[in-house]
Amino acid sequence: MTVQEEKAVFCENVKCLREREGLTRREMAARLGIGVRSLARLERGEIPPRLNVGVVIKISREFGIHPKELFMPNAEENE
Repeated sequence: MTVQEEKAVFCENVKCLREREGLTRREMAARLGIGVRSLARLERGEIPPRLNVGVVIKISREFGIHPKELFMPNAEENE
């Protein structure tokens, strides 16, 4: 898988995990300590410039999955 494909999978997984938990963007952004606009960009497939590894770790902890699973297809099914 290319880096671009992994980024796309990551972005899709974040959106799927949020929707599965029934969280609004505002709720999810607050839990992760990022802005709603940054989360919206991320869910559209854009990696915001300020996104760092800390956010990836927060997402993985929030959903109880290993960080690398966020870059694999169907992360929500790998729990």
